[in-house]
Amino acid sequence: MALKPEQQAVELIGRAKNILLVTREHASTDAIASVLALGLALKKLNKTFDAVIPGLDAKTIPSFLPSGVDVRPVPGGMRTFRIKLNVKDVPLSELMYDVKDGQLEITVVPKAGGWKPNDVTFAHGDERYDLVIAVDAPDMASLGSLFREQADFLYKTTVLNIDCSNQNEYWGQVNLVDLNCVSVTECVYRFLSAWNQSHVDADIATAILAGMISRTRSFRSTNVTPKTLAAASKLVELGARRAEIVQGMWRTQTVSTLRLWGRALTHLEQDRELGLVWSVLTERDFMEAGAKREALDGVVEELISASPDAKVVALLSQAREGMRVDVYAKAPQNAAELARPFGGTGTRERATFHWDGPGDLSDDTNKIIEKLREVMKSK
Repeated sequence: MALKPEQQAVELIGRAKNILLVTREHASTDAIASVLALGLALKKLNKTFDAVIPGLDAKTIPSFLPSGVDVRPVPGGMRTFRIKLNVKDVPLSELMYDVKDGQLEITVVPKAGGWKPNDVTFAHGDERYDLVIAVDAPDMASLGSLFREQADFLYKTTVLNIDCSNQNEYWGQVNLVDLNCVSVTECVYRFLSAWNQSHVDADIATAILAGMISRTRSFRSTNVTPKTLAAASKLVELGARRAEIVQGMWRTQTVSTLRLWGRALTHLEQDRELGLVWSVLTERDFMEAGAKREALDGVVEELISASPDAKVVALLSQAREGMRVDVYAKAPQNAAELARPFGGTGTRERATFHWDGPGDLSDDTNKIIEKLREVMKSK
């Protein structure tokens, strides 16, 4: 009798020696929380793993999410490189190494005699990771720099794919894709509960509940189901720190950040026919609001919330070196394709590019928006 996907996932994790836990580039709070929840569960199981969120600055991880998982923006070395020396006929006496000017220098001393060049061989060793757990990643390309730099590794390594998106391409060898879940953290909760609910402690429950609250905007989104609410209630019962999440998510925004959000909403423009919404933040906006550029992610979320019918949302933020543009898209539009003509990168849902125009704000904005319109119309 064939194993169910959840059972296959448990088997994969049980056999894995070193796991790469990863999510999409431009990760949402839901995705980050999913990585942390699974990472904490893997630690409880004494599994060796690396948690990677491509391009992430660890300082931007929300403070209300539990600690205990070391998250990095890039994985470690992907595989070993072996140098073999035949010491059968010429025994080894000493081995020394040093690193000089960016080069590794290895010195070997024989007990007697000497080696020939053909006594030395070079070869790649095993891959560092034997299992990839990908969360909130509808396809390989959504992994950003990891896909661009390590595509060969992803194609030949077993992948456990966990997601709730109808855009998921079921690209893993095992796919836990539940379209009835409203967040990836809800998918993670259902998987861990089906495996063994004792894996879900207070910290894991807090991470999962935080992701669910963030993704549904405090359960106000229209796709929230009775099962979602029942799961949230159970998480609180398991020790999820709801008050801490709400306080950190909604009640600790600085006045400067709120001012910046207000300016972005004030500058909001739209093309109703195309479903394109955009806003421009100038250097003066940042200066007068007293806000830092780290607040931009929150601004994008507010624009999306304020424009539920928009197919594409673009936030243009002026800087001395040009202009940064964040693009968010809903199907059938593709943010990565919208950003590609500008040399940008990202995923279907979120992409970023930089514009090095002549410096006239109005002219630069018009050129960017017209190009976005052109790409959208081609769909």
